Amino acid sequence: MQALTGHLGAFAVEWEQLNPIDLERCTRCNKCLAACPEQAIAFDYQIDLARCKAHRECVKACGPIRAIDFARTDRARAERFDLVLDLSAEPLLKVPQKPQGYLAPGRDPLRTGRSPPPRSPGWSASSRSSRFTAYNERICAHGRSQKTGCTKCVDVCSTQAITSAGDMVSVDAHLCAGCGGCATVCPSGAMTHQYPRVSDLGARLKTLLAVYAAAGGRDACLLLHNPGDGRELVARLARRGPGLPARVIPVEVHHIASVGLDAMLGALAYGASQVVALSCGTEADEYGQAIEAQMRYGETILNALGYAGRHLALVRAEAPPELGQTLWALAPARTVARAAAFNLSNGKRATLEFALEHLAQHAPTPRREIALPAGAPWGRVEVDVAKCTMCMACVGACPASALVDGRDAPRLKFVERNCVQCGLCASTCPEGAVALAPRLLLAPEAKQEVELNRAEPFDCVKCGKPFGTRQMVESMVGKLAGHSMWQGEAVLDRMMMCADCRVLDMMGKKDEMSIFDAR
Repeated sequence: MQALTGHLGAFAVEWEQLNPIDLERCTRCNKCLAACPEQAIAFDYQIDLARCKAHRECVKACGPIRAIDFARTDRARAERFDLVLDLSAEPLLKVPQKPQGYLAPGRDPLRTGRSPPPRSPGWSASSRSSRFTAYNERICAHGRSQKTGCTKCVDVCSTQAITSAGDMVSVDAHLCAGCGGCATVCPSGAMTHQYPRVSDLGARLKTLLAVYAAAGGRDACLLLHNPGDGRELVARLARRGPGLPARVIPVEVHHIASVGLDAMLGALAYGASQVVALSCGTEADEYGQAIEAQMRYGETILNALGYAGRHLALVRAEAPPELGQTLWALAPARTVARAAAFNLSNGKRATLEFALEHLAQHAPTPRREIALPAGAPWGRVEVDVAKCTMCMACVGACPASALVDGRDAPRLKFVERNCVQCGLCASTCPEGAVALAPRLLLAPEAKQEVELNRAEPFDCVKCGKPFGTRQMVESMVGKLAGHSMWQGEAVLDRMMMCADCRVLDMMGKKDEMSIFDAR
């Protein structure tokens, strides 16, 4: 077998026909078995080519059926199947979470023997796929004008359900396992998790922490775990030895990868001391790396604001002693002085805005600006004014409306709080004048338009109407002045005219050669 793609009800299998016997033509008369002097053909109608001595007696015995052909050239085969039982030693689908309808027991003979046949109840599954994610392509930062920007959702998806589709991405709902990792890493909020929604999780956490605080509880540590092996591991720890620390509150979530930085910072704004995600080893490596990256961004912000201690952590444990030792050794971190009253929303940037404002307002060490590592979803755009020609290509490429023009004047402005640091502006700029600088600005000007560059308007040399910037027109004239098609003072003057005057000038010059005069 060469390739296997698809999902339940639509698997596409490609393989190469190595057996000289065409099983679709073969009538199972067994004449070839009796005719073969080396007994190289078994009752599975596969020819052992190592034992075959090329007598071709089997070909003669097959006669007019012509099911045996050692010189077959059309060896490539392709077919579609509803279900696949992969008996290869190594699964053909190299993804941590296999799609429905695909079973690969692997090398274990016991698992192979217990594998249910395709029509048994163990294979029953619905072809109707739940849509765990919602995608808003309008604010997606994946690409613009064939320039690639953010690819975080494509990189993190362990089932390969998300693929690039030009300037947007495509989500195959049949392959999606609903982990929510794409929503966690999405900087703009274009990808959101539908089950459960952030607003639903936020309501649970807000109520839970409020009840805990009303009962006199302090330094609450939320332990997020999966409903499968995570729940079992937490239950086993609670039944043995010292159990769970009193301040640790287990919270079951659909998948730990679905809890992003918006929910984590929201929980801390509600008064939690720490948010710990439990990984039992069954999650794909991509999810652990994505969660840790989000936690690093959050921890950098919290520590800069004076919230001492470790607030966000990913714990990898597969046994109760290992988990218990880690939880008991985790010292409480500093909490916010006053619990927030707002509710988490499904808009990622809005939720982050509320959480950051609350944490900054009650911060032990207020800060105006916090430096962040590369890849963070906040930051500013730096423009080299010496290179920038004010072409506004960056404005057209920005998916978050962070870069805007001056409306009625040649100005380039920037709203920092809207920027998701996707890099589309930098890759689109033809002059290479744009660069990214990740940071979190907590000052009021983060929400205001800040001027990055301005240019002197260039007026038409004929009618006096402004139609461009002086730097752009002078750059264009300087580059084309040496070209053979743009010789002569009158022709160069035409480049310094507005569109209307340029057309009138071309039509009025009767002595100039036109295309109709060329022979």
